[in-house]
Amino acid sequence: MQFSEKHILWKDIRKCYVRKYNPLVEFGGWGFKGGVFWNVNKGTAYNVKGNIGLQLHLKNGKKFLIGTQKESEIKRVLQTYAHKISNHEN
Repeated sequence: MQFSEKHILWKDIRKCYVRKYNPLVEFGGWGFKGGVFWNVNKGTAYNVKGNIGLQLHLKNGKKFLIGTQKESEIKRVLQTYAHKISNHEN
């Protein structure tokens, strides 16, 4: 599987927040989860380890969950750029 770089503009984000999630229950495990064979209501997940992620809801209806091991750092980034997002949650 070949991955390509993806950029999401701040103006395209409707809502974002850091949350706990269950990789096995919600996404069937770790790794890249999504695509045509996945429940589109769950969105796409990029996760490697752990159970903390950045949840993105885009204005076009797409959802992404990006796993992180650096919860406090991602929260600081969201606080810094909250003004660029229409409905930011802490």
